[in-house]
Amino acid sequence: MIDPLTAFAALKTASSAISSAVKTGRELHTLVSPITKLAKAEADLSFAAENKGGILGKLTGTEQTAIDAHFRKEEANRIRDEMRELFMLFGSPGQWERLQKEIGTERVRRKKALQELAAKKRRIKNIIIITLAVSGATILLILELMYLAGRL
Repeated sequence: MIDPLTAFAALKTASSAISSAVKTGRELHTLVSPITKLAKAEADLSFAAENKGGILGKLTGTEQTAIDAHFRKEEANRIRDEMRELFMLFGSPGQWERLQKEIGTERVRRKKALQELAAKKRRIKNIIIITLAVSGATILLILELMYLAGRL
């Protein structure tokens, strides 16, 4: 699973790379790698916000997790606003809208992949738990039968 802090760092790095490239006049089609990283980071942040909690969230406290998530979301919105301004000033007409379309497509793809990965991990965890429970119950049953038969 992606850590929200790692995703946020990736978001800042990708937006910085895109911003500097736009300021130097590079075209949108030459920014495929940073745009992909930006979209993946946004999808990771979105996925982490939807699937918050877990054992770590309970240990660190719900309030702290919520406060951290709020400020990460605010910073992500600020970064998005700065990028929109850069594209409006330095980009070609319609470039921001085309970028948002590409980011949206990548975000959907990444979010779906993360959901599938989370479901696979849950299935594996459930299989392990069921296997251990059945094995433990079988061992206890065998020991009980051995005790009743007087072999233990």
